[in-house]
Amino acid sequence: MPNFISLVDLLPLIPELILFLTLVVAMLADLFVPSNRRNDVLVSVSLGGIVLTMLAELQLYGAGYTGFYGTVVADNYSILLELVYLLIGLMTILLSRHYITENEMNFGEYYILLLSALIGMMLMSSSLELLVIFIGLEIMSISSYILVGMKRKVPESGEAALKYLLLGAFSTGFLLYGISLLYGATGSTYLPDMLQQLRLGAVETPLALAGIALLTIGLSFKVAIVPFHMWTPDVYSGAPTPVTGFMSAAAKAAGFAIMIRILLVGIPLEQVEGWETILGWLAMLTMTIGNLVALQQQNVKRMLAYSSIAHAGYMMVAVAVGTTAAIGSVLFYALAYAVVSTGAFGILAIRNRGRILETYEDLHGYARTNPMLALGMSLMMLSLIGLPLTGGFVGKLRIFGAALEADWILLTVVAVLNSALSVYYYLRVISCMYLKAGEETSAVLETPPRLASFGVGLTVFATLYLGIFPDDFLLLINESVRSLL
Repeated sequence: MPNFISLVDLLPLIPELILFLTLVVAMLADLFVPSNRRNDVLVSVSLGGIVLTMLAELQLYGAGYTGFYGTVVADNYSILLELVYLLIGLMTILLSRHYITENEMNFGEYYILLLSALIGMMLMSSSLELLVIFIGLEIMSISSYILVGMKRKVPESGEAALKYLLLGAFSTGFLLYGISLLYGATGSTYLPDMLQQLRLGAVETPLALAGIALLTIGLSFKVAIVPFHMWTPDVYSGAPTPVTGFMSAAAKAAGFAIMIRILLVGIPLEQVEGWETILGWLAMLTMTIGNLVALQQQNVKRMLAYSSIAHAGYMMVAVAVGTTAAIGSVLFYALAYAVVSTGAFGILAIRNRGRILETYEDLHGYARTNPMLALGMSLMMLSLIGLPLTGGFVGKLRIFGAALEADWILLTVVAVLNSALSVYYYLRVISCMYLKAGEETSAVLETPPRLASFGVGLTVFATLYLGIFPDDFLLLINESVRSLL
């Protein structure tokens, strides 16, 4: 009689298990390490665990292990995405150490919840079973709800957490109901079996169409696609700034990862008449509304929140196109945007003249007091615009090119116009830092925290590397897409 599971089934989950053990060690450290050393120990444990997990991911690359009857895989697609999540998690921890101390957030659960969210992202990216994907998504979401409300003494943080919880639960209902309808139409929640049944004609049944629609709505909530974006500005502005960067980077990349896995690989959308057009219109609405509202913002975090909606629209262009080149382009763009978003919010989390940067006025004279950080923020804004020598340029070029190759002319034109529209509010950040005088007329140089400076340096290096030497990553992405298809 065969065993229900064996040790071989655990091979594709080795990175998740290492990160889980790191989480357990962090919990024990939070309980037993003296308070004067606790934060430093938690940072060291978390960073060490993430590095070990990344090394384990690299060892699994190309092995193609599967476990638990094929429901969990360690293919090149999942490994590449998990490395992205881990990199963003590492940068977030570096950028958080000073912030949680300055804002009275010295809670050990901060690091534990970050690790827990990473485990959820990794689990849902490496699964071919909709119920396991759902479990991973909920692990990530519940951890994120609590992280958003970590500033316990700030009413806006609690309000943001409550809004995120309520709308997140609402979207979860859509997602779970969509999964149940697809199970009713196909008799399975295992993606390869579902795909086979849908291709045999089940995709044309009302039950399957309703399931696909509800699943799309649930995933659109998670990545902030218009009109399912309402939670984003309030949550992003109310959450602790490093958490905002983590959500806009890693969580958004994870959302698009499962959207690609389910909608572009697990469901034959080419057999559903008009579905690609619907996705195209969602992309255009998301880009346009995100950019138009971002133009009106005076709070920099809210501007970046609406900007993240617009960038979700750019990535949605590739989802609507759905070709192999488009899938590769959205993966590269998700990586480039994740790095830039983490860096931008990380810089905003560093105090200037004793206060956190929030409005455009707070940025006045920033180039005098923090010249290196101002230079880093300028690079992030230029990458978000999509100027050459940055990762954002290569990402947009590949997405627009994939859309043109597939004859999506109107969608490409709208995307280019929206990209041009965003130039105003991104350059406004740079002009405030360099052309406007701050409260102090003298050049007062401030020294940012070392770990935060290292984290910002990593994001700057990654942004330039992706823009100047993108070929290595493009090769890895092409290999991951081949393993996915």
